[in-house]
Amino acid sequence: MRQRKKVKRYPVDLFKRNLKNITIVLVGLVFSVLIFIAVDYQSFVYPPEQAEQPSPKNFIIRKFQSSPQQALKPEVIEHGPRNKKVVALTFDADMTPGMLALLQKGVVKSWYNKPIKDTLDRENVPATIFLTGLWVKAYPQEAKELAQDKLIEIGNHSYAHPAFTKSCFKLPFLSESAVDEVEQAQKEIVAVTGVTPKYFRFPGGCYDKVNLETVAKLGLKVVHWDVISGDGFNPNTQSIINKVESQVQNGSIIVFHIHGGPNAPKTNDALEKIIPDLKKRGFQFVTVSELLRN
Repeated sequence: MRQRKKVKRYPVDLFKRNLKNITIVLVGLVFSVLIFIAVDYQSFVYPPEQAEQPSPKNFIIRKFQSSPQQALKPEVIEHGPRNKKVVALTFDADMTPGMLALLQKGVVKSWYNKPIKDTLDRENVPATIFLTGLWVKAYPQEAKELAQDKLIEIGNHSYAHPAFTKSCFKLPFLSESAVDEVEQAQKEIVAVTGVTPKYFRFPGGCYDKVNLETVAKLGLKVVHWDVISGDGFNPNTQSIINKVESQVQNGSIIVFHIHGGPNAPKTNDALEKIIPDLKKRGFQFVTVSELLRN
């Protein structure tokens, strides 16, 4: 019977074999450390009490459930009671970063249609104005004057007027969380005007369920509209008048824009006809708060 020939193992061969084994062990150790770090990081970002939250959005929502701010029912108010001839005129003061850039470059002279305020004063008509944080930052004195006017109620219209959903009138999509966008505007408005808004309006009226719940948990009521004036990018005064006067009814909330410029050039021209016409029809003008109290 032939004996198997013994193979001599030289030190170099033994070294290579041991090096291979050591490499395998080291790779295993590194992989284990990485897993540990990942798990530990996740527990840092999502604390144990939030562990069941499937996404950062829901984590933010959950965080505000324990906030001292009183959470409200997530709903959108579009009009008031229909049993009285009262209506609320509301105005949005939009300001996106693009609009601000045009203002700073002198391409647009102003994003404040002051004649609208003059018309409201002359007619002694109250209104609710939803301010963006950037608009307040650009017009701090004007924002303060609006807030100090007894006929004017101030609302929150986000900080930089972004889209809260993926598709919303070509607005730039939300770059911060919904919470940050709303709170940043709230802080800017309070710091400049001394007034704390209790109403919020989504830019473009675009939102989803998560957005709506977020705003409610921040203690703000969402107020939209049931009458669209159509003053945005509209150079036709009569079409704005016709649209409002044909749609208005008891308890209506009408949406206009107060920033003027090329984005809303004919709002005041239309208002000068709409207000007297609605007064003749027996309508009384109130703020959103007064409308909802009725």
